[in-house]
Amino acid sequence: MKILEALHGVDLILHCGDLECIGVLDYLEEVAPLLAVRGYEDPLEDGDRLALTTRVVQIEGVSIGMIHDIQWPGPKIPTTPDGSGLILPDDNGREVMARKFKEPVDVVLFGDTHEEIIMDWDGVMIMNPGSPTYPGKRHKRGALGTIGLLEINGEESSGHIINLEAH
Repeated sequence: MKILEALHGVDLILHCGDLECIGVLDYLEEVAPLLAVRGYEDPLEDGDRLALTTRVVQIEGVSIGMIHDIQWPGPKIPTTPDGSGLILPDDNGREVMARKFKEPVDVVLFGDTHEEIIMDWDGVMIMNPGSPTYPGKRHKRGALGTIGLLEINGEESSGHIINLEAH
């Protein structure tokens, strides 16, 4: 399967919700260790692998905030009407994200819109990897979508989107 091929060799999988079933996590864990946050309709499970709303993961010198919907919990950061962008408040991005995650973060990963995006807001990388199985409106209906790869080297991070149809 193209999704698993694209994930081959990663050290950790971070999933930002809309699982629909716990089996997705089990399947992905066959590739690499996994941490996730719940989407609105996602099931619950005991243990540390699936957090309720938010979580912060430390990898090397990078603090990664994970959330399903970047709008909630507050402070609210609305998406554009088509979901392909964010409407950033006139505040400092680092401070807004520190309030949202209750600690400073260098990277924010979110899901919900299924629209891929990578942007910088006052030194915080914000990334939505899209969705491999339920891609956003910019993708052909029935096609595979996207995943994101986050590379960390010490205190540096970079992200890029992989289009599974082109992979």
